[in-house]
Amino acid sequence: MPLERYLDGGAHILPADNSLIRFAMTNGERVIGIDVPISVLRQHFGGGAERAPLDLFAGNQAAIEAAASRAYDRTKTPNDLLDMGPEDFDQPPAPAKL
Repeated sequence: MPLERYLDGGAHILPADNSLIRFAMTNGERVIGIDVPISVLRQHFGGGAERAPLDLFAGNQAAIEAAASRAYDRTKTPNDLLDMGPEDFDQPPAPAKL
């Protein structure tokens, strides 16, 4: 079941682990929390260390959400939390938006 953007809440850096961005999507029945390492976003989309992580996320949100939806379809998420990694970005990177 594909995921869709969840409009009640935005992406944020986790206070307990500032190396992750968490955002939410929905499968139509439940809200799924999604954690993606900032290093994976930088590796896949570029942007360098000078670009704020949440700006990098916002500029590539549609591609990140598409990757999350594909990962959700092939991964079990019994606790409604999906941990993404480099393997979830199997499509060629889209040009980073500035």
